Amino acid sequence: MHIGREGASGGRCNPKRQYYIPIILALIYILTFATKTVAAPLITDVDLPKGQVGSPYNGRITVSGNPPFSWAVAGLPPGLTSTSATNTLYISGVPTQSGIFSVIVTVADNSTPPNSIQQNFIITIEKGTYEATITIGVGLKAGQTRVLLGATPLTSLHGGESIKVSLDLGAVRTVSVDSIVEHPTEPGIRFRAEVDRRTVSESSPEVEFPYYTEYYIDFKADPSKVGQLSGSGWFKEGYILGNVAPEEVTDSDRPDVKYRFAHWILPNGETASSRQLSFKVGMPGTCTAKYDTYYKLTLTSKYGGTEGSNWYKAGTQAEWRIATTQVRMAGILGVFGGKLNAITSQGTVYMDEPKTIEIQWEPDYTLPIILIPLTMVLLAGVGYGFYLLAKSAQPKPVFYPPPYQPMPPQPPPQMPPPQTTVVMIGGDRPKLGPAATREQLMEKFGELLQKYEEEIRATILGKELPETRPADRSLPSPGTMSATVEADVVPAQERVACDFASKRALRTVASEWRRSESKPRSISEESAITIMWMRDIYQEWEITRCLLPRGHAGEHEGEVEIVYTLLNTVTEEKAYSTSEDILPPKPHYTDGMPIIDVSQVTIVSPEKLPPITA
Repeated sequence: MHIGREGASGGRCNPKRQYYIPIILALIYILTFATKTVAAPLITDVDLPKGQVGSPYNGRITVSGNPPFSWAVAGLPPGLTSTSATNTLYISGVPTQSGIFSVIVTVADNSTPPNSIQQNFIITIEKGTYEATITIGVGLKAGQTRVLLGATPLTSLHGGESIKVSLDLGAVRTVSVDSIVEHPTEPGIRFRAEVDRRTVSESSPEVEFPYYTEYYIDFKADPSKVGQLSGSGWFKEGYILGNVAPEEVTDSDRPDVKYRFAHWILPNGETASSRQLSFKVGMPGTCTAKYDTYYKLTLTSKYGGTEGSNWYKAGTQAEWRIATTQVRMAGILGVFGGKLNAITSQGTVYMDEPKTIEIQWEPDYTLPIILIPLTMVLLAGVGYGFYLLAKSAQPKPVFYPPPYQPMPPQPPPQMPPPQTTVVMIGGDRPKLGPAATREQLMEKFGELLQKYEEEIRATILGKELPETRPADRSLPSPGTMSATVEADVVPAQERVACDFASKRALRTVASEWRRSESKPRSISEESAITIMWMRDIYQEWEITRCLLPRGHAGEHEGEVEIVYTLLNTVTEEKAYSTSEDILPPKPHYTDGMPIIDVSQVTIVSPEKLPPITA
């Protein structure tokens, strides 16, 4: 047991050793922690992207170490600034200058003394861009138009669509589109750009190209023999279109056929009765000038005047008649009442082509058959009476008693018998001669009967009747008057001229384009001008005035004058850029008209034209 206790007491710790243990631990702590060196800050994350001038910029630099940290930044691009929060440096702002910039960043921690680090960073600032917007107007209702930037095609757009293009700051570019876009399914419709070229810039980055609709209007005449009408072309929707159709046209192949204007048929099916057409364009189609066909009815007659020779509409009934249904025969038959009667004096004819009617005549010998024998008997009786009268008028010899003288006186000389005047019927003039006998009178009467018999036989056997003319009730022409009448009448006629005047439509003409007004305007950065053009449309007339004396015979003769009446004044507004030549509008529906320089002295109002149309 003792042994055990000794052994136990021999194993206990020495109390003095227990005081060294805390001291040893303190030394270990001091050596381990109190004398440890702190490391410098460490850059753990860098986010410095490229920037663009004019665009917001954001970058950052992150460090690790003993906060708080102090930062120093040098060489930032103009427009950028730096701010710090905890262990991160923020660089932000809007760059104002492009280039490659070296940025020096110095960061220090909170150690004593402070630990710091310095490092260079590169920030690249590009020039920057702006966004241009190109829009196609909704007026382009069908089809697509190409969009070009300069000479480079960008895309094709429908109406109402747009495209955005990124351009360098400060860049000025020209954008163009198709000036005309055809309708994909309707050949008579197309779309025209009001302006097919514009400029985009940083100050004016948005452009729009408006389009408007054009319709093709064709002018033609029906029937085609009238000829081709001018004025066909493309016209803007809503444009007030005008044209003038000829009033009357003669067939070039058949002068006895002509065409007169009836009415217009418009593209929408409506009609217009006036030759001067004016309507609002709203659809494509054809404007047809409808003409009625007229045929000439000609009446011919050897005798007497006719009424009804005129122009009649095709498909109508033409009425005709002759003014004189009976005329006197020529020669001795006409003296004794011989007449020519019209077989048909009036009638109607259906005008389906030009027609000619010849009036037929038949002779009427009723009065000559009666009067000629009576006249012969009367002449014979008158001749025999003259014979008896002449015979009874001869004086008888007178005997005187002898005087009472121694010698009978000589008888007085016998007086010669008076001469007898005899009228010879059928001779050129009366002849004086000895007493005519009854046999001479009967001989002359026989000659007259034989002459009458020859005329009757010639008519019955078919010889052509002598031409007879109706009595002319008009004043005799100056060339047929006797010398005495001419001396009294002609000077009076010469003092008063014939007042006949007529007009004839020739053609529709146009004047040269002239400027009405000009006004400048601003389009982006280029100056332009808008000009209002004007052109006059005239009807050309041929005026004929007779200069012969009033009451003259035959056709009218005189002077011919060309005058013009104003039909319409058309206007067209057109815009020009500074680089574009200022030329009149083209194409235009008046381009097909003859262009002439109309003098003011030849322009008259329609009221002053003669009422008669040739």
